[in-house]
Amino acid sequence: MLTRSAFRAIGCLAGCFVLFFSLTPMATAASHVAYVYVGTSNGVYLYDAASDGNLTLVSGSPFAIAGKAIGSNGGYFISLGTNYIHSYPVASNGAIQNQVSQIDTANYSSDPGACEPTAGGELDHTGHNIYVLLGTNGCTELQSYKLSNSGLLTFLYSDSFDHGYVSALAPPTITANGLYAYNGLPIGSCAEDTNLFQRQSSGALQFEGLPVMNFPARDPGWGGFETLPPIVAGPFDALALTLQEQSLDGCGGPVKPVQLASYTVDSQGGLNTTNTSQNMPIPQVYPTVLNMSPDGDFLAVGGIETHTAGTVTQSTGLQVFHFNGANPITAETGKLTSAPIDEIDWDSSSHLYALSNSTGKLYVYTVTSTSVTPAPGSPYSITKPNALVVVPTIPNCTYPSSPGVNICSPSSGSTNLSPLQIKANATVTGTIRNTQLWVDSVKKYTSNSNSLKTSISLAPGTHRIAVLALNTAGQIWEGAVNATVAGCAAPASPGVHICFPANGSAAGPGVKILAAATVSGTLESMQVWLDGVKAYTAASNSIDMVMSLAPGTHRIAVLAINQAGQVWESAVYVTGQ
Repeated sequence: MLTRSAFRAIGCLAGCFVLFFSLTPMATAASHVAYVYVGTSNGVYLYDAASDGNLTLVSGSPFAIAGKAIGSNGGYFISLGTNYIHSYPVASNGAIQNQVSQIDTANYSSDPGACEPTAGGELDHTGHNIYVLLGTNGCTELQSYKLSNSGLLTFLYSDSFDHGYVSALAPPTITANGLYAYNGLPIGSCAEDTNLFQRQSSGALQFEGLPVMNFPARDPGWGGFETLPPIVAGPFDALALTLQEQSLDGCGGPVKPVQLASYTVDSQGGLNTTNTSQNMPIPQVYPTVLNMSPDGDFLAVGGIETHTAGTVTQSTGLQVFHFNGANPITAETGKLTSAPIDEIDWDSSSHLYALSNSTGKLYVYTVTSTSVTPAPGSPYSITKPNALVVVPTIPNCTYPSSPGVNICSPSSGSTNLSPLQIKANATVTGTIRNTQLWVDSVKKYTSNSNSLKTSISLAPGTHRIAVLALNTAGQIWEGAVNATVAGCAAPASPGVHICFPANGSAAGPGVKILAAATVSGTLESMQVWLDGVKAYTAASNSIDMVMSLAPGTHRIAVLAINQAGQVWESAVYVTGQ
């Protein structure tokens, strides 16, 4: 870059200012990435979301609708009232136009008057099927509806089932491939169960009873797990569930704090986990709402209640976790806010949206593997909010338009940290059998759907990543990329190398710490110290963790200690945002 002294040296005057500004990079304007709809008692406020997370109110807001907003496929906006479902066309700028269709759910109830009114609704991944839950007082009914390309609503199917509890169930959570759906039983049911629904060829969901389901290994001296209502599906064959371990005394006895569990879905809709009571995280937030990022990397946990189990109190707020497929969920941040969070959604550009009805605030964050940072203007003040719908306009990991495999991550020729995140979608002719991950010609992972997401620890170097898709007829399609895994190299002589974060960098509430050490003699431990307080200890010569970081400048030090008591240290300064 040219300095002022250099300009003076060449006798530059006005013309140099033209040259200077032509050489200085200009700020890139943020681009549109999503439409964000916030329902209120006065109508729906529509915001245009930019790539930096900034929200701009769209002209014409608030838009009048009947009932409460439940979803949009980009072409039509759907709301649900006491009995009616409503459909509204969406303009090119996201604006909600006049209603084109409505349908009365009471006309299709298997037991009119008993299973009414509506208790929530869900728009499926295709954007053309709507599932409405009806009922309280022990009667529950799931109705399925079709949304046509012209916005017309038509009834498909109704399935009634008696869950025996006064409180209504939550609307179903639908798997990424659309084949199955689940919802948890009400809090206090003390049930090791969740309900299973299977998608029919018409798009309707049919109640199948209880899925085949295993549970995490229990702690000695404790009983079974209760499955709580919040369930969320990732973009692949995996779910996040909330579980609470019961005492041996059974229902009504002491309980442990609520924990987060990861499950995979098999070809018959069964739920399987390898988690244990010891490795399932306990969120600081009491989870009443869960939502997973479109790429399946992150799990957001929101809560509007406070509960104490033993010595642990879980309260209101918002927290983000890493979702690792079948592997245990791991923490990304501490509490991002303590405000009660009622609804959570994501766009496809790494933005998290969290709505607090009681405080009238919409929180927006940019979430990456190394940081979580508030978007410009967040939180936004909104009067009497009651619903949140986010419609991404930039696609995430797409399915090939013809038979084949699309590897979305890692990208070809990229350099990545270990564990390597693998994401792929496949399109096949006929019926999918499975998708398989092969690394350097060795099979490492199998998914029983046409989507694959997992993480795998790999040695530094370049690897061939191949994903195969097989149908039931034995045909195979393959996609492959070469990707490099960068290690955090330990120094050649005794010392500590902090690979991440960089000195002087900025990070959000969560910052990734990546470091390696060499010591003389035998290593005793490595430690991470934050502002002079020990925060983490590892018994290996490397550190790979995420740590919460408050706003302001912080000193992060990594120490390596050998068994003789010698200490080596390296430190960086990072600004929390």
